[in-house]
Amino acid sequence: MSAPKITPREKEIITWLSYGKTTDDICGILACKKFTVETHKRNIMDKMGVPNVTAMVASALRQGLVE
Repeated sequence: MSAPKITPREKEIITWLSYGKTTDDICGILACKKFTVETHKRNIMDKMGVPNVTAMVASALRQGLVE
């Protein structure tokens, strides 16, 4: 299975999530609104075909999308 096309911003979101950051943490780091982060998370999960953030991060790590 090939890796989904993830935007640079989505990769940032996955990376911060892989470090254990919360949505509120990511909002502070990236200077954006909670709705924006949640939208990115939803879009990434849809692209990856996973049901939750834990599965998204695990899948991203397996596929080499993040280190």
